Amino acid sequence: MKWQLWKVSDLAESIGASWWGEDIILPDFFTADSREVRPGAAFVAIRGNAEDGHDYIKDALHQGASLIIAEKGRIPQGLSIRDRAVIEVNDSVVDLARMASAYLSACLPDEVIAITGSVGKTTTREVLKKCFEGMPLVFGAEKSFNTLIGCSLTILAMPAGTNVLILEMGTNKPGEIEEMVQYFPPTRCIITEVSSAHLEGLVTLEGVIAAKMEITRSPHLKTLIFNADNENLANAAGQVYGTCKKIGVGVRKGEVRICQSTFDLVENLPRLKTTIRWEDGVISDLYCGLWGTHNSLSLVYALTLYRELGYPLEEALRNLETMTSLPGRGRVFSTRAGAVIIDDSYNANPSSMKASLNTFSTVEVKGRKLAILGSMKELGKEESVLHEEILRSTHFLDALFLVGEEWKVPLEKMPEHERSKIVIVSKVQSFAVELAKMIRSGDGVLIKGSHSHHLEKVVLILMEGQES
Repeated sequence: MKWQLWKVSDLAESIGASWWGEDIILPDFFTADSREVRPGAAFVAIRGNAEDGHDYIKDALHQGASLIIAEKGRIPQGLSIRDRAVIEVNDSVVDLARMASAYLSACLPDEVIAITGSVGKTTTREVLKKCFEGMPLVFGAEKSFNTLIGCSLTILAMPAGTNVLILEMGTNKPGEIEEMVQYFPPTRCIITEVSSAHLEGLVTLEGVIAAKMEITRSPHLKTLIFNADNENLANAAGQVYGTCKKIGVGVRKGEVRICQSTFDLVENLPRLKTTIRWEDGVISDLYCGLWGTHNSLSLVYALTLYRELGYPLEEALRNLETMTSLPGRGRVFSTRAGAVIIDDSYNANPSSMKASLNTFSTVEVKGRKLAILGSMKELGKEESVLHEEILRSTHFLDALFLVGEEWKVPLEKMPEHERSKIVIVSKVQSFAVELAKMIRSGDGVLIKGSHSHHLEKVVLILMEGQES
């Protein structure tokens, strides 16, 4: 069945669901967000905490959806579904995963790669996709689809005949990754790092490690790649038994070593050089445009897996020369005024915040160094201590703008001479307008914070003055 094109009837019948309408070939795009629907897409109506997707079924059809997946009794009456189809399910989330699992089993890719970790999941996924650039039948999500719903949407959009599927698996509570693994068991996995993140649900660092290690419970697992410099993670990886091959990657430890990693801004463009020593002693130099030496690990994780699969390394190294950071994940651009903006706004936890600040402290800019830092969420009892640690890493800045209540207590512990350069921001949108007027030629501006602060609004306003 590997090359068979599934139709709506195949998908519905895979879980015993009822369907009606036109028996069309499955769309190549599945979404649970009606705003993303494009002509020919599939829209999955899901009941969320804030919104109910069933309320947007008519909108999705109006925008051209060819397939609607919704719960029984929730589909509006009198819908015009000419040349379209509807699948009725009992539970949108569970049945979506069941259908995706059935489709994955039918398509049967040679490799299902799963990536998890406290930081670097998406960058590692994008690097791996870049390694495979130009090769057919390699598929991965375009966005951070790292939940059960996200993985399901990715798989259902996978073309029949895909050889390599790349998934990203995240978690903020025990059991989430294990559930994804049960539905979508990987053959190879990467654990990028474990650190203090999502502590509200995972409580301790040990809880984070246990949650990430759930990815190794796949019965089909052949290779585990992990951060060997993290002693706790390395110890946990050592407890994975069976025929799974374990490859540690690190600077100080591991079968694959990063011998050297250097970063600079060259004519306001990021330039990262990474020197790698492989298991067999061969040395490779890699150049790319990712932000910061911390991203060398993502590069080497992906290349290690690529090499393990038997693909020629030289081609991947050439592909990665044009690799740049994604929007919100270290993208660098210049404004018309000549300021350099580092857009690391997508999300933040203590590890990623420290890494980005450390990189910013080492690069040279002609003007001032400014940072807009949104507070970090889901840190539990360690919230104040971890924010205080970040503030101690900002001494090199000429000005610091803080967003979020979580900074309040740590800020009170700062020396008075340090507090004088710090401004608390309450309204992000209006602040961004003022910031655009404030920055000058030669200034460097770092923007980073938890996704809930929507610091991308600052980036968008600054981009209005971007150089063409």
